[in-house]
Amino acid sequence: MQQYRRGFPLIHKKTSCPRSRHLCPLSGVNLDNALDFIVSFQAIDCYLNLLCSNIKKKDELLFSRLYLSLRDAVDPKRKISVGYLNCLSNEDITTITKLIEKCRNQVVMLSSYNLVITQLKKFIQIYSDFMAYSHLNKELRDKKIEEWVNRYHDENTGISKGEMLAASASPLLIFVLFACAHDPDLTKEEIDNICAAYFPWICGLHALLRHFVNVNEAMQNYSINLTTYYKNLKMCEERIIFFIEKALESCNSLKYPKFHSTIVKTMVALYLTEPKAYHGMNKLASTNIMKKSGSAARFYYNLCKLLRLSGRL
Repeated sequence: MQQYRRGFPLIHKKTSCPRSRHLCPLSGVNLDNALDFIVSFQAIDCYLNLLCSNIKKKDELLFSRLYLSLRDAVDPKRKISVGYLNCLSNEDITTITKLIEKCRNQVVMLSSYNLVITQLKKFIQIYSDFMAYSHLNKELRDKKIEEWVNRYHDENTGISKGEMLAASASPLLIFVLFACAHDPDLTKEEIDNICAAYFPWICGLHALLRHFVNVNEAMQNYSINLTTYYKNLKMCEERIIFFIEKALESCNSLKYPKFHSTIVKTMVALYLTEPKAYHGMNKLASTNIMKKSGSAARFYYNLCKLLRLSGRL
């Protein structure tokens, strides 16, 4: 689990430098608390993903019940669901239960948790639905995802159904809402602004970048890849650039715009410095995306390249 601590760009330690304040999403954030939650929640997610991948009978109901564990992790009032699943071993149940309890231990420490819990549950449900459907056999998976996205997609938002799925496929908003709930002065208006910025723009960008660099692997094992919803690679490139622009623009409406824009720029740099981003035709698209991402993103890009060359990333 240490890899999540090292690689996740959301929370930074406080320093004595006054210019570093924008690196923190709110005053008084507890770094250890936030990281413990993020690591434990990510571990549950990864564990469920592995379980669903290894289950031979692709059962939609079973997968949906397994992913209830993500809801359990943020709601201490819920009974832990995995204890009622006979298909799991005692070891699986014990592992998931301990991780859920770790998340809950962090949740109860948040001063404004009552303000974010409704939105947290909403986006966890959206994320869980997508993940559960993504593990089904291809024919049923595509049908279920099409039916599901039709319930949420609004053509007036300016994004396609595939891009709506991309926004649903990232847990970033969950972590940001958790971090912001440390702020005792958090307001409903700020929560609404955060949700509007991250869903669909920043979360959508996160998933599109991840699927863009992993498209060849997905095609080989027939897993879902959201960039294949585009007609061609050029359209994919143009829409990723569009999402970068919208993501950065949406950061301006937030309380800590530099912090959130740093997340966007670092995310672009992390994915586009992966060697897979330059395999085959992806090389031209990745180069064009970086050219259009701005000088600040290129700074992080060069930094990530150095870290990868040194083996630190």
